[in-house]
Amino acid sequence: MIPIFSGEHFEAMNVKNILQSNDIHVFIENEQMGTIKSWAVASGGFKPVIVKVNEADVEKAKELISFLAE
Repeated sequence: MIPIFSGEHFEAMNVKNILQSNDIHVFIENEQMGTIKSWAVASGGFKPVIVKVNEADVEKAKELISFLAE
């Protein structure tokens, strides 16, 4: 699985919902620890939750969440 987004828990859940509603399988890394002890999974607790997708879905997923970079 390829990471396509990292951020706070609420941001990652929004990305997850967008991708899943477009039939893209999503894996969330550090979902619980990113909320409980974000500094334990990421330096300074910065962007602790990582959203990953299958390699075949990377381009479609990036296109769907491209508005986040604006």
